[in-house]
Amino acid sequence: MTVVTLTPGANTTIADCAQIMVAVGWDPKSPPGMEIDASAFIIKADGKVVNDEHFVFYGAQASPDGSVRFVASPMAGNPGDVQAFGIDLAKLAGTIDAIDICVTIHEGQARRQSFASLKGVFARILDLATNREIARFDLQTAGMAETAITLGKVYRRNDQWKVRAVGQGFAGGLAPLARQYGVDVAEDPPAPAPSKPAAPPPPPPPPAAKPISLSKVTLEKRGQSISLEKKADAGFGEIIFNLNWNQRPPQKSGGFFGGLLGANKATDLDLGCLWEMEGSGQKGVIQALGEAWGDYAREPFIRHAGDDRTGAMAQGENIKINGDRLSQIKRILVFAFIYDGAPNWAAADGVATVKIPGQPDIEVRLDNPASGQGMCAIALIEKDGGKLKVTKEERYFRGHKDMDETYRWGLRWVSGSK
Repeated sequence: MTVVTLTPGANTTIADCAQIMVAVGWDPKSPPGMEIDASAFIIKADGKVVNDEHFVFYGAQASPDGSVRFVASPMAGNPGDVQAFGIDLAKLAGTIDAIDICVTIHEGQARRQSFASLKGVFARILDLATNREIARFDLQTAGMAETAITLGKVYRRNDQWKVRAVGQGFAGGLAPLARQYGVDVAEDPPAPAPSKPAAPPPPPPPPAAKPISLSKVTLEKRGQSISLEKKADAGFGEIIFNLNWNQRPPQKSGGFFGGLLGANKATDLDLGCLWEMEGSGQKGVIQALGEAWGDYAREPFIRHAGDDRTGAMAQGENIKINGDRLSQIKRILVFAFIYDGAPNWAAADGVATVKIPGQPDIEVRLDNPASGQGMCAIALIEKDGGKLKVTKEERYFRGHKDMDETYRWGLRWVSGSK
């Protein structure tokens, strides 16, 4: 069947599709230092999101009902696909009018970047039931000074779902774009002002909903660290260490998204950590292998959130750390290993994100892979006085024992299976 080619303002019906994928991409030879993000806004008839949880992006990768999911690195028959959104139309509430798909350049204005220098920007819509490409929109970016674009819209008209090419540009990046859709976005912290005597503060107001933070910090080089301070008289709260990756091998048959729905075997990349307690010096490991899940409320105050053996979880795997008990933990070495299949880290294209309440996300990309090594030490988390220190490691090993010896953990290792 012919793929519908859309121009700005044109639309086509997707009435016969229950689940679709909107994949976006651009020429991979983008200018150095340009960081591009896709986002989806699930909106009502007034053009505003239902609430902040209906803003799906790198920092919140699924809507509350699971109807819209962010896929950081889709495996594609089309090599230009970079990011994508899986949309289950049947799950969308009747109050939802549309899903707007947007692309933004991170800190584009500050870096004097715009879409004019980005070539080959496109969106394509696929029916997941048949792996068929329904429609495609190629955006002409020549002369565009904007740093944010609403690329396309999946919308409902007379109980029928359609898709429209938009291509409307905005200045200012993701934060002003999100505010336009009604998202409460946290302001960047102001520079500290000189201290001066002040009157006693008024009573604190009732707690309000916490705005969404769009900030993130990328640790680019091995050994690079960041230290974060906790709020006064409070801990760090629940710290989430997330690992996401290309979970599917290239499709030999069955199409691009057949593997995404389970037609092919997933890459079984497992997240785990070594831990050491303060004071007692007790040490151990948390991982799916051997069902060593850990405990969040008791020592070691770390819990694995579950093993993704199917590759169906768009958000990858998570380890939760009880940041309010961080004073009792000396150090944590977070690692990943390829349990099944060839140790091809380049194909996995892994990215780890540390999420701490009230702090910018810390991103660690596995972008210097070593061939033939099945184990990767990703990051070291440790106390730095009253601060939390995260250091990029990205060191590759043959297995657990070699990694243990390098970091002098001193555990005894035996073969295991899931």
